[in-house]
Amino acid sequence: MPTDHASNGACSSSGMPSAIKRRRTGSRETLEKTNAVAEMQIDDAETVPVIGKVTAIQDVPKWQETTEASFGGIVAIRFTQPIAFDTDAPLCSLATGFIVDAQRGIILTNRHVVGTGPFVGEAVMHDHEVVEVQALYRDPIHDFGFLKFDPSHIKYMELVEIPLAPEQARVGIDVRIIGNDAGEKLSILAGSISRIDRNVPEYGHMTYNDLNTFYLQSAAALSGGSSGSPVIDIEGRAVALQAGGRSHEATNFFFPLDRVQRALKLIQEGKPVLRGSIQTRFKYVPFEVAQKLGLPEETEAMVRQSRPHGIGMLMVATLLPGGPGYLAGLEESDVLLRINGDIVTHFVSLEDILDSHIGRTIDVTVVRGGETVEVSVVVQDMCKLTPSRLVTFGGCVVHDLSYQLAYTCALPLRGVFMTTSGDFLPGMDDSQGIIIDRIDEQAVGNIDELVEVLRKIPDHEPTTIVSYTITDIHTKESTVVWLTHQWNQISMYTHNNSTGLWDRTKIKWCPRPANVSPVNVRLPVLTDPRAGKAAGLMQSIVSVFCTFPLCIEGINKPRAADFGVVVDVARGLVVVSRRTILLSICDIYITIGNSLCIPATLRFMHPEHNFAIIQYDPKRIGDSNICAATLSTKRPQQGDPAYMVTFNRTSNTMCVNTVVSDMWDISITPQFLPHWRCTNTETVHYESKLLSDFRFGLVGDVDGCVQCIWMPFMKTHKSDTTAGLPTRYILPALEALRRDEEPQLRSLCIEVEPLSLIAARAGGLSDQRLEEIQHANPDRNMLFIIQRIELLSKAHGVLQDLDIIVSINGKLMLHIDDLNVQYTHGALDLVILRNRCEMQLRVETTAYDGGVNKLVFWSGAIFQAPYMALRQQSSNAPSGVYCTDVASGSPADQYELMASYWITHINGVATPDLASFEQAVRSCPDRTYARVRIVSFDLEPAVLTVKTCYHYWPTSTLTKDSSTESGWRSSDEN
Repeated sequence: MPTDHASNGACSSSGMPSAIKRRRTGSRETLEKTNAVAEMQIDDAETVPVIGKVTAIQDVPKWQETTEASFGGIVAIRFTQPIAFDTDAPLCSLATGFIVDAQRGIILTNRHVVGTGPFVGEAVMHDHEVVEVQALYRDPIHDFGFLKFDPSHIKYMELVEIPLAPEQARVGIDVRIIGNDAGEKLSILAGSISRIDRNVPEYGHMTYNDLNTFYLQSAAALSGGSSGSPVIDIEGRAVALQAGGRSHEATNFFFPLDRVQRALKLIQEGKPVLRGSIQTRFKYVPFEVAQKLGLPEETEAMVRQSRPHGIGMLMVATLLPGGPGYLAGLEESDVLLRINGDIVTHFVSLEDILDSHIGRTIDVTVVRGGETVEVSVVVQDMCKLTPSRLVTFGGCVVHDLSYQLAYTCALPLRGVFMTTSGDFLPGMDDSQGIIIDRIDEQAVGNIDELVEVLRKIPDHEPTTIVSYTITDIHTKESTVVWLTHQWNQISMYTHNNSTGLWDRTKIKWCPRPANVSPVNVRLPVLTDPRAGKAAGLMQSIVSVFCTFPLCIEGINKPRAADFGVVVDVARGLVVVSRRTILLSICDIYITIGNSLCIPATLRFMHPEHNFAIIQYDPKRIGDSNICAATLSTKRPQQGDPAYMVTFNRTSNTMCVNTVVSDMWDISITPQFLPHWRCTNTETVHYESKLLSDFRFGLVGDVDGCVQCIWMPFMKTHKSDTTAGLPTRYILPALEALRRDEEPQLRSLCIEVEPLSLIAARAGGLSDQRLEEIQHANPDRNMLFIIQRIELLSKAHGVLQDLDIIVSINGKLMLHIDDLNVQYTHGALDLVILRNRCEMQLRVETTAYDGGVNKLVFWSGAIFQAPYMALRQQSSNAPSGVYCTDVASGSPADQYELMASYWITHINGVATPDLASFEQAVRSCPDRTYARVRIVSFDLEPAVLTVKTCYHYWPTSTLTKDSSTESGWRSSDEN
């Protein structure tokens, strides 16, 4: 029998032909109506029609009659899993379900649809009436679950109840699988049952896999979104539940309904669905395999006589260490013979015994190597082994290790499983299954212990996390992290059995006193004599890393790290690349001498040049050899000697001697989702090609002053370019901070690029101007052309794209630095070329606003005012509200509200700015649809409807506030 390889999702797999699919997901497009149904309102007192009792129609084939009668009982399920849990990431998806109790409003579908964590969904009936559904029950291990809806909300069609008939599942019978075809319409797939005793399919590692049950197998084609579809016989009875399959081989796997029928009956009677476990996974093996394991011939004969239709027996496949089966003495490869004196060769009878003996001891007889062994095993409550709580903090989601994951990897059922690492464990691959072993040198065996440790950790204090992965339990990793309660609010979600929701409780942060005593540090010293006076610059280099709690302004990186240069020891000022400080909402840390890590605050981010200035508290540092680098005011010239001091790949100090080869203006291509780019900046390049091997270095001159900082310039989220940033760009902002003033900048808000004089002449440059330019700048025959003008700036509407700048304030613009006069002037007199004519314009500059100052969170999306990069790349601003990020599994994600959309109206109310938008969304009631008028980045208008869900996605704001420690203030959630 071929191995079952993993492949999840609804689309066809492009991998191995034997790939197994769990058909849960489908298109989120609107469902199309396919058949007319009777428009009748059902009354609770009326008899619910049963498909198996339809009247035959003489001129219609039986299968057509059966399938048509089934349509009223089959629903499309649109759902989200808002928070990652176990092996399921947050998502929005489509699946199928069918009504098994119309009067109580119970729908049967798959466990991997209902999920084991938070669930929000709605059912779309055949006539396209929509009702909300809540998770009623999900089996701890088997792939089935129930959803509940209010039948009184269905007003225009008669509900149809599809009866369960597990006893009718037999080899050879023809069946039909009726469900969603990628969410577009009902699909009817024909097939026949070929096996009823198949072992569970293996969907792969780190995903859901069933256990301790048979599966049915059929030859039928794959249909996306068909998870939860009924498998009906010709009488209209559900004989199985669609679960998965091999798409390339047209093979489907069905879950049998024996345990489903039992669970449904208990729910209908108002009783709990008890499930027993001995933490042991069994596998069905044929008699020939049992013989190889030592099954005596006389025992086989006795079993065959007792179970004449059976072809095999159950074998112990996996024992969880520390579980009841393990402690009782069961071993892998034991062949199960009897439980409490009764021969057990079938999963149904095995589970009947376990479910009815919770808390009691059962006597288990197995065959081991030809010998009969008897053990007594205590049966546990399986529902108590299933996590019903989760904890979130810093984008991380953790919960107790689940039974499902434990048996998949044969692990003891204890420990804290991290389903999503967020920015808590940077660099760790959470797809491999992270288990937290210790935090802050304290063991954590469950989430209660984890919360107790976390809530006492002070802000900005280094904390050690020891963890290992499920895929490699032998190797433990130690990671140092820094937490702040502003971005890492600890919340616990607990499953509410009565509502099906997961209720949130905020955990109060009670940190122990932080250690802020000064520490003596020593930075490495460069002893290479070739460095000359530049050798002292090595003692001004520090490491900087930055974490970003939010994805805004086109940035989706959780963290960035590089080097910086100390430029003022007394004030603790450090210059760093904007490739490291990507956003103003961040936590910044500085590592000095690889021995002390302290927090820092952001003091200034230049809107155009590639640098930011951060500040640490000098009182945190005791005796040290830190030296402030002296920044040169000179513009480097070709041929100037240069001495770059840096760290090599082994973190040792080194020096590269070279000369300046050239200077040119950097040009970085804009991206679809606009993010900050360095513009209007001259960069320095050097003759030695060794410099391309380094991301950072201080390039000194013969006097030991820094002429430029070799640093990365961001191109995309995944690619950079390195170049030298002249230090003359840094000095104005640095001098203001040294005077204890905030740097004040003004700008024309334009982006220019060099233009050859040939192109300028084609644009109308006169011969007189040509001669004047050539005389004034003999080494560079060029002018500058305006490529972009920011929306909402004072220059917008005065200047135009492709204007050629001839002069500023009476001085020819021959160098990019001539534009720097904009930073200190309220208005500039420009001479430009437009339409082959020379024009004189008075252009006001715009004060730099410091970037984002408010965010609004609604329905899982983040909204902000148009930011600089967006204003640069947009030709029109339909609104003052822009969607900058959307969380997976949120209402915004489900209803296709995307990042890059402008929001112009909410429920018909105009939203020209964030204040009006916040007022409009706060007036939207919970669990109702809001009409959202959007305009795409390409200026295409549309109207979306978004259904609010404040239980998981409340409305809140984040506002800039210098009076708070973090510089940001969160509003109360609704």
